[in-house]
Amino acid sequence: MMCIFVELKNLQIPSHLKKLITGLTIPQEYCCLAMEGFPNPLRTYLTLGNFTVNRDVTHAHLFLGYKPLVIGIPIVIASEDFQILQKNEEIVLHFMQDPTATDLGRHEFQTEGDVAKLILRKREVVLLDEYALFVYEGVAGEHSFLSRGHQLVNTVLQKLRRVQPTNVNLKGNLWDQVRIAYSIPRQISIITVSDGTLINMFPTDLHGLVGKNFYAGSLRIGGKANEQVEKYKRIVISKVDVSSHRESYSLGKNHMAELRGTDAFLIHEERSSIFKFPLPYSVVSYAELILTKSIDLGVHRIHLYEVVHQAEVQPNCKTLGHIHQYYAQWRANHGLETQLYFR
Repeated sequence: MMCIFVELKNLQIPSHLKKLITGLTIPQEYCCLAMEGFPNPLRTYLTLGNFTVNRDVTHAHLFLGYKPLVIGIPIVIASEDFQILQKNEEIVLHFMQDPTATDLGRHEFQTEGDVAKLILRKREVVLLDEYALFVYEGVAGEHSFLSRGHQLVNTVLQKLRRVQPTNVNLKGNLWDQVRIAYSIPRQISIITVSDGTLINMFPTDLHGLVGKNFYAGSLRIGGKANEQVEKYKRIVISKVDVSSHRESYSLGKNHMAELRGTDAFLIHEERSSIFKFPLPYSVVSYAELILTKSIDLGVHRIHLYEVVHQAEVQPNCKTLGHIHQYYAQWRANHGLETQLYFR
């Protein structure tokens, strides 16, 4: 058995055999796509496990971390939902293809319509004016993106792969929790930080608005990017065109880079309105943010920002996001059209 897995790891094998053994034909672990017009997406529903509460949080929840899995739920303080979440320590997120065809009050996980679920435990509640950001840590996850047999094969193969020293090694059920979180397309944006002369630009997909006036974003503790954000406290976060998927991914190394001159980057002719920071050349829209507070959870420092300005630069563009390979494969297996952009 071990010899078979070693050969799979090292040899080029026909795609039909690879699918037979691993269940996968999608060639990359994270698949880029356009956020706008993504057809037949999953919906995300929040319950308390016993289905006494049922809320659609597809566009409301924030993915803020992967070690551990961190999910943020922004809630208006003067609401019934705030009182409910305050009183309960655990929630369940259900990822469903066709929730209109399912009565959640009688629903069993893995029946028709329910593709995955995450069990989450409350860790922090951050108050931001009229909003509260409930911060949850992943407890367990389960999905049917691949068969159980294929999931087992890929788990063994993952253990055999050589892990780069700079990578965060996800193990066990945490991997499945992260795969589930990436079944919802996550926006890849580019952060610009500056000391007034030099700059750094790096991508992030762990972020999102909290109401209209605040923003949450996570960076890895110990990284240069995080140090720079904490030191200078002002950032510009830009949505970028999907056509920049290769260049945007290539900026990932800058999480560990020093500030440099603008000639080291491809930048747009326009600068941000208030901070006058350079913008990535593929910018579609941006927000200027000021750091106000931070919390730590696992390897992540979750920064909370005040939004001071937002602007659109290139309207009617399709912006960059990505999903996980497992969900992309599930869509392919179910005949759901998906325009993917490979690097």
